[in-house]
Amino acid sequence: MSEEVKPGIIEKAKKFARDGWKNVITGLGSAKDKNRYTRSKMDGVLSDIELESIFADDGLGARIVTLLPDDMFREGWDYEFPDQEDEDKAVSKIVDEYDAVLESISALSRIKEGFYWSRLYGGAILLIGALDGQPLNAPLKPSRIRSFEYLKIIDRSDIVFSNIRFQLDPEKPRYGMPEFYPISFMTPFGATEVKEVHYTRIIELHGSKIPAGATTLLSQEQRYWGLSALQKVGNYLRIVGSSIGSIGHLLHSFSTGKYKLANLAEILDQPDGEEKIKKQAEIMEFTRSVFNIELLDKNDDFIRDTVSFTGVPEVLYNIFMLVSACTGYPITRLFGVSPAGLNSTGESDMRNYYDMVRSVQKSDAEPVVLRLVKIISEWKGLEEPYIVWRPLRQLTEKEQADVDKAKADVESVKATTYQAYINAGVMEPYEARALQFGDTLDKIPVPEGEELPPVETVPEENPEGDNQGGENPDSEDEPANAGDDSDNKMDDKIKSMDEKEVMARIKELESQDELTEEEEVELEKLQAKAVEIKKGKV
Repeated sequence: MSEEVKPGIIEKAKKFARDGWKNVITGLGSAKDKNRYTRSKMDGVLSDIELESIFADDGLGARIVTLLPDDMFREGWDYEFPDQEDEDKAVSKIVDEYDAVLESISALSRIKEGFYWSRLYGGAILLIGALDGQPLNAPLKPSRIRSFEYLKIIDRSDIVFSNIRFQLDPEKPRYGMPEFYPISFMTPFGATEVKEVHYTRIIELHGSKIPAGATTLLSQEQRYWGLSALQKVGNYLRIVGSSIGSIGHLLHSFSTGKYKLANLAEILDQPDGEEKIKKQAEIMEFTRSVFNIELLDKNDDFIRDTVSFTGVPEVLYNIFMLVSACTGYPITRLFGVSPAGLNSTGESDMRNYYDMVRSVQKSDAEPVVLRLVKIISEWKGLEEPYIVWRPLRQLTEKEQADVDKAKADVESVKATTYQAYINAGVMEPYEARALQFGDTLDKIPVPEGEELPPVETVPEENPEGDNQGGENPDSEDEPANAGDDSDNKMDDKIKSMDEKEVMARIKELESQDELTEEEEVELEKLQAKAVEIKKGKV
């Protein structure tokens, strides 16, 4: 029987339990451990003025803001329709209509610019300029759109957050989300005018997300929209700027000359000692610049000290790595430096980065494009497509040639395998054609002035002993057209058979060891029927 635990033992164990390492000699884990007093603190949110200054003056800061949107939209997207094939001419026409509308409002560049400002200021919106005859505070009705005029970018500072009307009814679909956005517009006279815009005319773009219920001193506006992409890397930008500036100062004093003058103290004690030293220094500088020589007394000496930059590149590289880690960009992409390490190419870093870009495309950019596509679909009465992002990494000519060669090798192996099956009697040529190409070849139009070769038909064989131009003595009691009647009956029977019955009969005949002449004729006609079925002619 186990002993009874005294009251309070467990509570005391919880109170005094500590995980970690402790060394009373070195002070590790004790009150003398310096690391115990390191705390994270918030330096404050960068103001819009500071953000604009960094974006305008700091090339690295501007690159951090724009690089991700540039890569997201660099290759663009394609449309995919669930009910139609890519080769269909109707699909190409629908795609042209979508592209015409989006290009008329410069959708690609406007969306990308919207992501610029959402990453810089921590939030922005796209105002959909579809003219449907309704005021801005009324719901957008795509079926009434007369024209799609613009896609305007409005950054967070032009949205009066305190006057946003949120849906506060928990039973409504948009609970906790804005219904009307008060936006400050510039009037022709230079003043500003605030107008309410219905949410159906707005596409929101958010910055770096933060917890909505955090205990920091962030405002509700910052919690809703998010923070700038420069907020988390602001301190490191200062370190990079100060480090580069310090190196610039060191370059000015990279080399310092030292002139050891004999009896310097005695010369300075003389009434004109200072002038003598200045004059001697001027003579030395003049002769060095003109004649490239040094004039020194036998007891004088001139040496030059230089500043050592040993270790500076390694320190800068480590700082660059910290900035890259904070931004999520590979160091080769953000700074354009070569990857460190033996045989390192940076391909794995770029692969991981492109995976991250693809994720942001799906989560942030795709809903924006699909929103515009849906409006155009309802306006024009077009089928609504999916969005397929084009590959971010483009193959070089050598890589593309290797891919093409690999595909050709695969097709060659397939062709050899099909031919082996046909030679062995495992399958027929028409079956290999259907497996490899389906009905694709049938869709290829015949060029004008050319005709397709006639479909091969099964030749009819004369019965054994049939005398051409005479009568068969063994069938003198049978009508002359008895063979024709038999063929007609066989043709009618085969004509009435469906695909399943045809394939079953073919299999049955092929399984027999020997066939009669009539069965051989029937098998050939059935195979011709199967070819026609595969071509969609029956």
